[in-house]
Amino acid sequence: MSDYRVISGKTDIYAVIGDPVIHSLSPVVHNAVFQHEKLDKVYLALRVDKKGLKLAIDSVRLFGIKGLNVTMPLKEDVLKHLDHLSPEAELIGAVNCVANCDGVLKGYNTDSTGFWRSLEKISVGGQPDKVFIFGAGGVSKAIATKVAIRGVEVVYVTNRTHERAVVLANKLRCLKKTDIRVVEWNPESWRKVIGECHIIVNCTSIGMNNRGDLAQIVPWLEIRNDAIIYETIYEPFETNFIIKARELQLKAVGGINLFIHQACDSSRIWTCREPPYNVIAKAIRNYIKKNNAIKHWYISSHHSSNRFD
Repeated sequence: MSDYRVISGKTDIYAVIGDPVIHSLSPVVHNAVFQHEKLDKVYLALRVDKKGLKLAIDSVRLFGIKGLNVTMPLKEDVLKHLDHLSPEAELIGAVNCVANCDGVLKGYNTDSTGFWRSLEKISVGGQPDKVFIFGAGGVSKAIATKVAIRGVEVVYVTNRTHERAVVLANKLRCLKKTDIRVVEWNPESWRKVIGECHIIVNCTSIGMNNRGDLAQIVPWLEIRNDAIIYETIYEPFETNFIIKARELQLKAVGGINLFIHQACDSSRIWTCREPPYNVIAKAIRNYIKKNNAIKHWYISSHHSSNRFD
């Protein structure tokens, strides 16, 4: 299939906004979908910082940009510039997908739905009863909210800034089926509870582009053998958190899985079509091979976890 497409005055524009976005795979994914589905749409990456956010959203209306993905550090700040929020996005307090319907902007959170879909594609072994989450930012809010909505018994949240974890826990206590517990940010406190948890999720930026190493401080010896280690970072494609989990023969889910499934959910919102999962996986695989980004990585498919070497 040729990469060449004609962009005309009728072409619909979509984009990811945030800072940085130079690493974003969103253009790779969504342009592959648009091309495969023969849709007259194009997807761009636009660097926008917090100071430029209002102007950027005004420009979405002005230029008729049809949809956005929103990434760090804008997922929470963007809410006040939108006209409507989906119920889940409102509860989460963060948006990563925006649809423009004739100038009316509606915000969604596909991090939450994408996380749960990615779990459904692997063998979770039934409903997880306890989840441990590192971080209390936008992605953490999405994942904590989703597992609480799904009725997980206990969610432990730990964050370097303790107060942010407390705010998140207090907000989710309205979902009374789930006990949200805040854990101090230190390995000794983690050690007391992490062994109870079926799913352990890194929602921090630790491990992204040499920003520290979570693997060095996680109490691995306390983690149960059937635990799922889940990373939300996909740059690098394999963090030390994931590498260490695999060394210990734990089930590990790389951040690329969350990325693909949240992208699929964004595509559903914008196109009202079921996105071609295999096309998305192939586009990313080819991009990685072309750019020599990594030796190997994992994607959860409709049936199993696939390894691309």
